[in-house]
Amino acid sequence: MKTDDLIAAISADAGSARPPIASVLWLATVTAVIVAIVLFFSMLPLRPDIAHAISDPHFLFKWVLTLSLLASAMVLVMQLAKPQPISAGRLLVLLAPLAVLGLGVAYELIRLPSSEWMPTMIGHNAAACLILIPTLSLLPLGVLLFALRQGAPSRPTLAGAVAGLAASGIGTTLYAAHCMDDSPLFMGAWYVLGTAFVTLVGAYFGSRLLRW
Repeated sequence: MKTDDLIAAISADAGSARPPIASVLWLATVTAVIVAIVLFFSMLPLRPDIAHAISDPHFLFKWVLTLSLLASAMVLVMQLAKPQPISAGRLLVLLAPLAVLGLGVAYELIRLPSSEWMPTMIGHNAAACLILIPTLSLLPLGVLLFALRQGAPSRPTLAGAVAGLAASGIGTTLYAAHCMDDSPLFMGAWYVLGTAFVTLVGAYFGSRLLRW
């Protein structure tokens, strides 16, 4: 799209009854969560000890990590949906989930003898994790990309990648309620790999679907 055409389109939108992009994205987020919940319960059971697990700090850490990923990614998605430059400083919000994960991994390395590091990281559900996190995240990603198309991202690849992070935040939060591996070491390996895959998918489709 040429600059003059973009200005004309923005001017036309200003006089229309079109909802602001922030409202569109919030609605899309709620829709993405509902879609993921329906998919989760159609595919997977809650872990059998969920009633006990929700009072266990090791389990709750997983939700702290996944929800911090969702929250920080959505902060950026809201900004990337608009035709405005994004400074590198604003990307620092993504350090929040990394800091949470780093603290959890550091605690686990201190708590466990070194002989248990590798078995704990491998866990019992690595293969399922790599399959189910993308499975639960790709539909929410599609919803978020559709919503972003209602905006005007100036960096479509980055917007798609961050939408992938947000979708992974939804998918991993739900998957955590099924997964029996509660170690930050396990999450640092397999949750991160699953999230990375969804992020790459988001970047790929964002570069094509969100371009002006």
